[in-house]
Amino acid sequence: MKQLLLFLGSLSFGLTTTAQCYQNLQFGGTHTIGESSNGTLWGWGVSFWEQLGTTNESEPLPVQVNTATDWNRFYLGAKTTFAIKDNGTLWGCGSNYKGVLGLNTTTQTFSTFQPITAATNWLKISPAQLYTLALKTDGTLWGWGMNNYYQLGFAPAIEQQMTPVQIGTDTDWVELSSGTSGTNFAIKADGTIWGWGSNLHSQLYPGSSVTYYTTPTLVNSQTDWVKISSGGLHILAQKSDGTLWSWGEGAPMGIGTSIPTTTTAQQISPDTWKYFTTGLNTSFGIKSDGTLWGWGLNYNGQVGDGTTIDRYYPVQLGSATNWDTVQAGEFETFMATKTDGTVWYWGINYYGEFGNGMDYDATYYLTPQLTPGVCAVPLTTQGFNKITALDLYPNPAKQTVTIAYDLNEQPTDLIVYDLFGRTVYQRNVHGLIGNREIPLEQLQEGIYLVTIQNKSKIIIQEKLIKQ
Repeated sequence: MKQLLLFLGSLSFGLTTTAQCYQNLQFGGTHTIGESSNGTLWGWGVSFWEQLGTTNESEPLPVQVNTATDWNRFYLGAKTTFAIKDNGTLWGCGSNYKGVLGLNTTTQTFSTFQPITAATNWLKISPAQLYTLALKTDGTLWGWGMNNYYQLGFAPAIEQQMTPVQIGTDTDWVELSSGTSGTNFAIKADGTIWGWGSNLHSQLYPGSSVTYYTTPTLVNSQTDWVKISSGGLHILAQKSDGTLWSWGEGAPMGIGTSIPTTTTAQQISPDTWKYFTTGLNTSFGIKSDGTLWGWGLNYNGQVGDGTTIDRYYPVQLGSATNWDTVQAGEFETFMATKTDGTVWYWGINYYGEFGNGMDYDATYYLTPQLTPGVCAVPLTTQGFNKITALDLYPNPAKQTVTIAYDLNEQPTDLIVYDLFGRTVYQRNVHGLIGNREIPLEQLQEGIYLVTIQNKSKIIIQEKLIKQ
């Protein structure tokens, strides 16, 4: 199915026959990685820390990162690459400074993927430059690397935590975001936002005099938050109705001021958004109509609107209405893709970040530039393979089964069907990431179909065996 999707995508995008299409294209601020039609990972950009699987300083054209073909999803930091296999194991390569790879070794870099513990239930990774946060399918929260600002959610502060350690004991975490300033956030299954780490600039609690929060602490008690992204000194978060909100300080908040907010969250605009991201001092989002917007500090033109004027409100980048994704990192290179499969970059291309074959390019690009020869499979055509995930454990099951999901589309219902198409279990769900325990005592032994749906549309499905 994956190969067929990629083949059909390459025909419909109108690109040249030499363009290589990649599924689930991810950008870490310095390098890009995507999955080819045969399941292997390819990437380009900075490889100084060996995060592309090579020992070269940079790779201005796509290179194969690894020969394995059973990767499920992957996540990029500025100097690291993490990937989860179909069997739920976690692997990493690149910089291991301060133990950021969680390998229990002081070796500084790894050019090949290394297994990170023997656990088989990793769900999502949020890499920062010097530490890493992660979610497991059982709803637990984990971290490793530097803990000088209590980024890992425990005291005392230490320079490095070499192996993954659980953050608290709660089992209802569904979303997380590590920040460039050591400020972290996570969302629980009830839709509330929690935070920990640095509060030096009141990023966690506007107006609070507390410098650090050592454990996850309730930040916003509203129960309709579904996504969050922590930037430099600003935070963006999205509600289940698609609206976008911000707090922190500086132009990247997008609310018309650089003065630190005195309230936890302020709505950016009355519009709804389908994608958003935060950089060090910029923010970007794609509205529901497919238009791309940017805001924040713009002294080098990093907003991408062709100027060097700081933008305190969102400004539209170009006039296109078919933008699909946008991603930023800790540095001044930015990537976006369109639904026609084209890939665009702006900002710095000094180490081949654009993937267009140019290296040591001193030009600072003020508007999105097309990268020829590569294409991105749009989110809407990626199917159930990689961009979405549904895990059932245990499976087969007797008494109960836990459902964990990671989606790209807002769900409304979790429904279990028997082989005759009859509904045997149904519950309302919300949020792109979540988990739920389902009792099975009343079900007869046999095969069932577990589905996550948006009303009548099935987003993802998986077979369940009841013993």
